[in-house]
Amino acid sequence: MEETYYVIEGRRIVDIKFMFNKISKIKHEGFDCTFLNLSLQKEKRYGFYSEFIFICNMCNKKEIISTEPSLDTNGLLPINMAVVSSSVNTGQGYSQLHQFSAILNMPCMSNPLYQKCHEKVSSYTESVALEGTEEAAKEEARLAIEHGEVNKNGVPMITVVADGAWSKRSYRSNYNALSGVGCIVGYRTKKVLYIGVRNKYCSVCHKADVIQK
Repeated sequence: MEETYYVIEGRRIVDIKFMFNKISKIKHEGFDCTFLNLSLQKEKRYGFYSEFIFICNMCNKKEIISTEPSLDTNGLLPINMAVVSSSVNTGQGYSQLHQFSAILNMPCMSNPLYQKCHEKVSSYTESVALEGTEEAAKEEARLAIEHGEVNKNGVPMITVVADGAWSKRSYRSNYNALSGVGCIVGYRTKKVLYIGVRNKYCSVCHKADVIQK
């Protein structure tokens, strides 16, 4: 009977040290089977994370080799979260990520998974940003007290610089962005104390208007 093999194509993102360690540790007692005796049966993909299922040709034992640890044991972001985070921080979205993956001949995550990861990334980013502004405010307050800049009630009088921005285009046709950002920066630390974003268009409100709710 002719042996059949699973055909895998394209590129993948892998934790190379993790994969090499997994491969080097494969040894089946009794027959001393190694990675050389394994044949790939299938690949399970979850976004950019993959698990490769192998069957040993000698003892029929199954081995699963993944592209990275399934649990966060190395202190790094899981690959799907890392990819979405890098996309957000470079001003890209799902369409750009899909095109980028296609050029690399690499399977891309689905849009629903991207949106799921995006929500988590946004939540983490907001939480970290809030912690940063709180720490900056405490530092500004401490410096104000050290310089004797307090009111009659002993409340620190912090000196700040405020600014705002929104994108605007005047070439050929005028254009004003539907969203803008404003921030307050501590004068001494040069750190952000507050940031606010306002949008003229809200997809949730628009949908509610359409369905009249």
